[in-house]
Amino acid sequence: MNRTVLQIGEKAGYYARIGMETAGSGNYAVALGYFEQALKEMPGYAAAWREKANCLDAMGRCEEAIRCYDQAIQIDPGDSETWFDKGLTLKKIGKEDEAFRCMSRGVDLELGV
Repeated sequence: MNRTVLQIGEKAGYYARIGMETAGSGNYAVALGYFEQALKEMPGYAAAWREKANCLDAMGRCEEAIRCYDQAIQIDPGDSETWFDKGLTLKKIGKEDEAFRCMSRGVDLELGV
């Protein structure tokens, strides 16, 4: 599958990097704001959607996280990490079959299957 190369705007990239650092320290609520700023600058930034979803998941807001993963997948359906992360969130809320399909898709993409 061909993946589209996206030029990340300077501001969007800045906010996403700060968001990653902030999430890494466990401050998900603040990180969420940075990812929202990145997406305001660049709504088609799939990785920012994924990281926003990861923050929401960590905060227990799983349904919102799944919507963000879906947005990321719509933009970049070839991103194995997003598929796998979505699967983990689905598993948390008891959607085992769908979780398995998403995680399998992520593994397949990672392996180039």
